[in-house]
Parts: sequence; C-alpha cells; structure tokens
Amino acid sequence: MNGPLSRPRVPLLSAVLVATLGFAGLVAAQDAAAPQQSKWRQLFNGKDLTGWTPKIVGYDLGENFGDTFRVVDGLLTVSYEHYDAFNGRFGHLFYKDEFASYRLRTVYRFVGPQVKGGPGWAFRNSGLMLHGQSAESMGKKQKFPASIEVQLLGGREQGNRPTLNLCTPGTNVVRDDSLWTAHCLDSDSKTYRGDVWVTAEVEIRGDTIRHIVDGHTVLAYEQPQLDPRDNDAKKLLADGRGKTLKRGTISLQSESHSIQFRSVEIMELKEPGAWAKPLAAKDLSEHCKTLGNWTLADGVAKLTPSDGQQGWQRYGHYLWVEGNYADFEAEFEYRLEKNGNSGFYFHVGDTAKPVATGVEVQLYATPPDKKRLTDHDAGGIIPGGPPSSNAAKPVGEWNHMHVMCEDGTILVTLNGRLVHTMALDHKRIADRPRTGSIGFQDHSLPLQLRNLRIRSL
Repeated sequence: MNGPLSRPRVPLLSAVLVATLGFAGLVAAQDAAAPQQSKWRQLFNGKDLTGWTPKIVGYDLGENFGDTFRVVDGLLTVSYEHYDAFNGRFGHLFYKDEFASYRLRTVYRFVGPQVKGGPGWAFRNSGLMLHGQSAESMGKKQKFPASIEVQLLGGREQGNRPTLNLCTPGTNVVRDDSLWTAHCLDSDSKTYRGDVWVTAEVEIRGDTIRHIVDGHTVLAYEQPQLDPRDNDAKKLLADGRGKTLKRGTISLQSESHSIQFRSVEIMELKEPGAWAKPLAAKDLSEHCKTLGNWTLADGVAKLTPSDGQQGWQRYGHYLWVEGNYADFEAEFEYRLEKNGNSGFYFHVGDTAKPVATGVEVQLYATPPDKKRLTDHDAGGIIPGGPPSSNAAKPVGEWNHMHVMCEDGTILVTLNGRLVHTMALDHKRIADRPRTGSIGFQDHSLPLQLRNLRIRSL
C-alpha cells in the first residue's frame, strides 16, 4: 500500500544481494534454510477458500464482490474479471486464526494488466497484512486493516522496484533503536519483472520481524505497534487493544492488480527469550569475562593487542559472554583491519579448550573480490566448510552478522546474505556439545564489536 496520501518511501541503505532462481530452486533454498520442516502447515488447501473470509471496501464482511478472491487451477487468485472499474474497492482476504510468533511463506506472481481505474502506485502491488486487526473490527468503508504490511511489488519495464518492503497502515515500528513513523520502508531486494514466481518469507519472532527472499534477509525491524495518530488505530486503542502488537490476523490484499498465490504456509514458533545485550553495560566485567586487552566505550568493545603479541591460543584472552546457550539467536556488528582475523564461538563446553569443544563462525577481512573461499573466510564454519558466497564488506567497514542455532541447524547470515547452513550432526562438528558458552576470539589482531545481542530460542 503506497497511495498518493501515503508518507514518503525511504530506501533501505544496507545492500543485500538476492539471487534469481526458478521456483523449484527457491523452494529448495528456503527448505534448506528453515528448521522444523515437519511443522510447516498449509493455510491454503489448493481447492477453495476454506478458512478465509473476504472484506472489501463498501461491502459487508464475507461478501466477495465480483468473485474477487477465488481459486483458479489450484492457485489462490485475486481477479478483477467482473469489474467494470476498480472504484477504490480495496479488499483483504482474512485467515480465520490469529498468530503470534511464526514463519509465513508464500509463493506469488502478478499476472495480466491492472484493472481500469486502479491507482498508478498500485501497479503490480499487493501485500501480506500481518499482526492485523480482526476483519470484524474493520469499518465498512475502511480501506486497510491496521497492520504490518509486507508489501509485494512487481517491476515495471524499467527502473528498480524492490519487493518485500514494509508499509505501516495504522502502525509504527522501531528500527535502529528509533521509532519509524514514515509510511513505507524499502527493502533492497532485486526487482522482479513480468509474471515470474517469487518466494517470500516473513519471520516474526517475539518483537523482531525479518523479511526474507531466498533465505537472505532483505529487511529487519522490531517492536510493531499501533500509531496513536491514525484514526483506525485510535478506534482500536479506545476499544482496549494494547498499543504493542504481539499477535494478530493474516490477510492478503487486493489493490487493483491481479495476483496469484501458489501456496500460503505457516510454521508457528515458540516465544524467544529476552535479548541479552552485554555491550550495553558501563564495564565489560558486568556481563563478560576476559584476561585480554579488551576495552568498552560507548557500546563498542575494542581489542587492542599488546606489542609483539601473536597467535590465537591464549583462550583466557577471548571475550566470554556470561551464560550458557543451547538453541539461540545472536547478532552483532564487527570491524577488522586489513588481514584481520577473529571468530564467533558458541556451544563451547570448556572455555579453556574452545577449539576442541565448540563451534566457530569465522570473522575475517575477506577481500570483496575473492572468489575461491575456504572455511577461514568470513561466515565460514570451523570446522566444517566455506561460506556459500563472499558477503564481506571492504576493510574498515562494519559487517553485520546474524547467527541462529535452532532444532539442530546453524544458519549464518552476513550483511543480509545467508552464507552458511549446517546441521549440528554434520560429521565435522557432531562431537561438539549442544550447549555452552559464547565468545569472541583474540587472534592478536585488532577487532571492534558493537550492537551485540543474544537470546535463547
């Protein structure tokens, strides 16, 4: 949703490369990236709209004007075949249940021309409306449910037009610790032109939301909430709905351009633990332990090796974070100098023997033009294998790493790109503990860390 009265769109600055694959390749990549495959559940049965209810502007709940929402050849289809003109009849197809933490995955494509009278901004435009208000609470003439919209866009003949953007009808989110009040925020996905199938995934885990294409994170934000400036949100707040959005409905949009969904499936997730933020302390000793040359100032932990210091076997000099973690999610930013080298360790059973009793994700100043990668390049798992691609930023820039270990699978995402997927029972690491300490290596080379946070899953 991004109409003429919308607040301006602002592009996302962090660059993320999204690979182009056919439908089968996309599904295979998604399956490899997502844990608990047996827990995926189809919301669309491929036959009819059982479990779904339409709400179209100007019509009563359940009235499917013009057979807008229908199933055609096994595809959930939004069609305007029986419209003379669009006439502002924005619609949404609501699923019957509400959800809290989950992964939602769908495969979609835009088809045909836009219906007469559709607004220009709605060309190849639709959306997944998440954490939304109930269909019953919408006004008869209300255009959009108060919700978090994962905007689906198709490209024009020329120009960039990313998909899986964020729009916020009646809502706000927090990004980079600041309240985001503009209406839309672009992802940095590639542009998909024509009637190509696209696999979109959204992960809502507690108060954190990620937009994912082909396993790569193209946008992330948190703390979804109602916007008290918005008239529809005001009504919900007056009726007693809490400002913070912890759960809600899922609905699919009709915005004047036909779209088809091959599948709509969900995997419900357990609520995660609270984020631990060790570097938010005034002193490293509050939440960390080290004998090394680490300092903390303004949220940045800095390792400054002593003159003549060499090697990486001074394990007590590593920066060890308090607590033990089994299934966990961690993210942080790191910066290295030329030829810089360090590592993120987890599941360390004995901090005096981390190499033998833990798993390491390599932090390395891999040159951006390097093609042949080893497990010692950025995002590699030691021992185990090289990253699938080179996502490292040039020396001197901050890199963002996201590591998730869940249900026997490790996922490593570097600067938005999924670069490693490994099972904990892989023969190279099968003998390692499944729980233990988390820490950062002292390789006798300068390193800076910031925005570190960790939570149990």
